[in-house]
Amino acid sequence: MKLPISWLLKWVRVDGDAEMIAEALTHRGFYVEGVEVHGHAYPGVVVGLVVEVQKHPNADKLSICRVNDGNQELRVVCGATNVRAGMLAPLATVGAVLPGGMEIKKSTIRGEASEGMLCSARELAISEDHGGILDLAAHFGRDDLAPGERVSELFGPPEEVLEVEIPFNRPDGLGIIGLAREVKAALGGEWTNAARKRLTARPDPGAGFDLEISDTEGCPRYFAWIIENVQVGPSPGWLRNRLEAAGQRSINNVVDATNYVLFEFGQPIHAFDLDRVSGEAIRVRRAEPRERLTTLDGKDRMLGPEVLVIADLEKPLGLAGIMGGADSEVTHRTTRLLLEVATFDPRRIRRGSRFLGLTTEASKRFERGVDPGAVPASADRFVDLMAEISPGLRIGPGRFAGGPPQTPRPIVLRIPRCTRLIGMPVTPAEAARRLTALEFGVRGSDPLEVTVPSHRVDVAIEDDLVEEVARGIGYDAIPAAPVGAGATRATRSPRERAIVAARQAMLARGFLEATTTSLVSGGEAKHAAGLTGMLADRLMQLQNPMSREGEVLRPNLAPGLLRACAYNLRQGASSVRLFEVGNGFAWGEDGETHPIETLMIAAVVTGARFAHAHDATQAGADFADARGLWEAWLEEMGVDTPEWRSYSAAGWKPGASAEVAVAASRVGWAGTLGSSLLREWEIEAPIHLFMAHLAPILEAQPAKVRASLPGRFPPVRRDLAFFVPASVTYDRLERSLAEGAGERLSSVELFDVYTGPGTPDGMKSMAFALQLMHPERTMTEDEILVIHDRIVAVVAKDCGGRLRER
Repeated sequence: MKLPISWLLKWVRVDGDAEMIAEALTHRGFYVEGVEVHGHAYPGVVVGLVVEVQKHPNADKLSICRVNDGNQELRVVCGATNVRAGMLAPLATVGAVLPGGMEIKKSTIRGEASEGMLCSARELAISEDHGGILDLAAHFGRDDLAPGERVSELFGPPEEVLEVEIPFNRPDGLGIIGLAREVKAALGGEWTNAARKRLTARPDPGAGFDLEISDTEGCPRYFAWIIENVQVGPSPGWLRNRLEAAGQRSINNVVDATNYVLFEFGQPIHAFDLDRVSGEAIRVRRAEPRERLTTLDGKDRMLGPEVLVIADLEKPLGLAGIMGGADSEVTHRTTRLLLEVATFDPRRIRRGSRFLGLTTEASKRFERGVDPGAVPASADRFVDLMAEISPGLRIGPGRFAGGPPQTPRPIVLRIPRCTRLIGMPVTPAEAARRLTALEFGVRGSDPLEVTVPSHRVDVAIEDDLVEEVARGIGYDAIPAAPVGAGATRATRSPRERAIVAARQAMLARGFLEATTTSLVSGGEAKHAAGLTGMLADRLMQLQNPMSREGEVLRPNLAPGLLRACAYNLRQGASSVRLFEVGNGFAWGEDGETHPIETLMIAAVVTGARFAHAHDATQAGADFADARGLWEAWLEEMGVDTPEWRSYSAAGWKPGASAEVAVAASRVGWAGTLGSSLLREWEIEAPIHLFMAHLAPILEAQPAKVRASLPGRFPPVRRDLAFFVPASVTYDRLERSLAEGAGERLSSVELFDVYTGPGTPDGMKSMAFALQLMHPERTMTEDEILVIHDRIVAVVAKDCGGRLRER
């Protein structure tokens, strides 16, 4: 908001210049972005009386004027078409310097001498109007201007204007009076005598107007007042200048007066042409469905029940709190006004403004909340202004409908709490003084009983009062405290620590953590649910989704990770390793209607086998590589002997999926995704997915982690390959190897699976690297041969396999 300093000083008396006022406002939370200077000094420019105008003998578009400057008559060549005898115009004499830097010199134009220049509004830098010479009598609305009078005295000294940023929760700052209260409290000023009179004005319009409010919730108070014998015309110069300094262009004296009150009180008001109000009656109501209104901006608007309207007995006249209608607009033919000063519900105005897509200076203020107690004073101020700029008007009957502003209950302010929150000692006397300076009512000592004034709609609780005391003291005066001083250190629960460990274990294996949306499309949700065998009727559908891409709560974490994976692949990433920890959502089983949230972890792998290798030609990761990463994660999470069992469901690649079980409980799923599922996300690369329920994994973690020392003696490696039936799984064969090797087996790794030529029918070849180790000595060859024979025997017995000879 623009704050002209001269306008501010009409309301408060303070000792301080514009810089001090700007600093005071900034320290109290109203940040001043800058100081502008409006207007100029105009040295050497005086009021000139045009005595005579003659045609230039050598130029068709020029005139020769005799101009009285108060001391003598000067000869001035002029090109304006509106110059005339008897006109009072700004005369720049020889030696004058105009705002643009032009210096006036005596010159000869087309053979005729010119001893000055008659100026337009643009040459004086008061507007962009360059259509002719500025008529000072019309501009200032005065006929008593004397030739020779300094133009700078007419326009006044240059105006300093502050550009103030108003916090959203401080609607009182959208008026000169609200900022004046802050300046008065900060600099120890006081209201001027005229301000005290205006703030306490309580006019009585009587009850002679037909006014009815059908929506009292949307409009708690409405003040209507008839004003007759109005002369609509240009506003006087002082009014135009003051509005222009506040950023508002002049329209006519009536509209300018309403805008003047808006900027002064922060209270939007409106004036209707009473002769265009059917039945001379006002009805405040909601708009009818498909009702239409042409607003002042010339647009025809379709209304609805969300919109509050001001109507007469036949039609809507305006959008309440937003904009008036063109059918009741004040024009140069208007002689009778109906003044509207009202209070509207902020929520109703906000909904109407959003419904229409229309925001105005009035709606900005009503949406935040205006002072409900300012209605009478605002009406009185408008009448006083009109009486000054339109002499001869007559005040007719009016009416006030609605009750007085609701008096808020007193708020108790405890001084110990005030001291604790601010961080420095505060006495009851100081707190009372700071609040009283802002016009709060204060009683008592400790605690204080504080009455909130009507213009502070943002103050509702005790902590709001603490903030007002802190602002009064000054934030810069509050001593700094060390970070964390007096704070309680937060501790994580065992469950939270386990979740952090799950994340760290994934990060340690080269995965990056993703955070994806919980809302997915219906197609994504059905494909993801099929991976775990969930039925479609358990999906949680939103009743009013914002888009088709977010109409279902995700059943698991697969949709979001696949979206992120697809995006990375489209951006040219050759390898993607992502994981996420979050909730899956579903309706309960067996007809239960309550929703279930399941804490899960999921990870995807695609691309290069080794995440940190620089070899661009390395082979892509297959399911065995991905499984190794997930097994390592399970091992770090303390999962004891997880069982990988064959699993088949929609969405997985046939023969390349498994379920993970701990004891007798299934905790997860893993495998390579099928191409039909990947088409839903437009992915063509092979994707390996792992999903697990975190809760049972966390519960299965051992209470104590046991560590074993590494062996001091070198291990012995033996590579063994077996022909086994094609139906034998890796887990089954691994268990047989472990049983045959016994306690000397330190590790086993599958490094080859072969089904090509040379393989017996119905069989496959699986090759393992086994490491054998004795904790106390180096193993002998005889010991290794015994273990070798025992392994071959167990595999033959349990798996129907036989050793593959070279």
